[in-house]
Amino acid sequence: MRLHSHGEQKTVYKGQKPLLPFAASEVFHAPISGWRRLTAAVDKNYKIVYEINFDIKGSNLNFRPGDTIGVIPENSQSEVDCVIEHLDLKDVADCDYVLSIDSTQKSGRVPAHLPVESTLRHVLTHCVDLRGVLKKLFLLTLSKHTKDEKEKRILEYLCSKEGAIAYTTHIINKHTCLLDIFAIFPSCKPPVVVILENLPRLLPRPYSIANCDESSIKICFSVIDIGNNRKGLTTGWLERIIIRHNSSIEEEMKNLNINISNIEKKIPIYIRKNINDFRLPENLETPIILIGPGTGVSPFIGFLEERKYLYKVNPEVKMGYAWLFFGCRNPKLDFIYEKELDEFVLDGVLNKLTTSFSRCGNTENHYVQDAIHQNGEELTKLLLQGAHVYICGDIKKMAPSVKEAIVQCIAKYGDKANDAEQFVEDMIKEKRYILDIWN
Repeated sequence: MRLHSHGEQKTVYKGQKPLLPFAASEVFHAPISGWRRLTAAVDKNYKIVYEINFDIKGSNLNFRPGDTIGVIPENSQSEVDCVIEHLDLKDVADCDYVLSIDSTQKSGRVPAHLPVESTLRHVLTHCVDLRGVLKKLFLLTLSKHTKDEKEKRILEYLCSKEGAIAYTTHIINKHTCLLDIFAIFPSCKPPVVVILENLPRLLPRPYSIANCDESSIKICFSVIDIGNNRKGLTTGWLERIIIRHNSSIEEEMKNLNINISNIEKKIPIYIRKNINDFRLPENLETPIILIGPGTGVSPFIGFLEERKYLYKVNPEVKMGYAWLFFGCRNPKLDFIYEKELDEFVLDGVLNKLTTSFSRCGNTENHYVQDAIHQNGEELTKLLLQGAHVYICGDIKKMAPSVKEAIVQCIAKYGDKANDAEQFVEDMIKEKRYILDIWN
């Protein structure tokens, strides 16, 4: 690839613009009409959780509770500036360029996610993931553009067979990215085309929709320190947008619903395909068991809003039993949507709410899987009656633990000691056991 100066400001792709993963709609640049902090926690050991309300009036975004949106993020200005300044590109960062293929390279090509005409600042902000995982081949390439011999040898070691353990320990496990490499190895200054060729595409992030109102979309998300003094790329970006427009830090610390019509920044979002059919059963009389600790409860808020709406338009409608399992650390600090869930119970929209608190010593159960065990007989009865199970949350620990608990309950209370696992597998095949899980 070669960089050339160009006279017009525009962003042009070679062929079709990169497709959006699982897109079921066009992109809509949505204003943020309001937000609130859902957690009261100020302890650093607790995640901060926000709810954001996107105004989608006038859009083509049609959704049902259980759907997700893709949020198209951008890299922070400070991180983009870090790359520009390190590579001494400040004078040309906002100039137009044209990318072309170097004819001396047999396999030369422009990556599909890069525009052939644009500016470096636009590409570094919107097109490439500055925090992407550094593959060994990329590290080797970076070593060739490192002047200091000691720094060069360390980079070479990290991408060698002998340095496999060090690569896993210091690059993979510590989420070391290009920004860290430039900070640790200041003499590493590759041509910008090397960066563009090797950084992965900046991809949209999925978020569950937490409402059923046609004129708006609500999502909730947690903001945590992911290491190296960084927050999540998209969640940190959204937090900066809403906090930047708040008048006082004292007000932000309160659990308030804040209307911010003066925010000029619009967020590009789109509806994603619901490939798992994560939505309420077509037969409204089917019992449902909802399991969502933490922010995993968000799609179930949409489910319960839909049930409430259906009750409102037709008070004679018959609906199956609805049971929600929710878990968090401390009910006084991070019990998100507590008020809404209590109201759903009072309205009869939610028949039973079972909670688990992992940081309260007086509770009988600490995690949702413990609550499942303690309510195993009643839960198994519903499963044998054809209940649908919905699980939303962490794929690593929560989802496998919940599945194991359900299997054990069926084996103990359902007279299916020998085929409890098969019973759950059949539920999965029949889409009566449905997951919305993330890593």
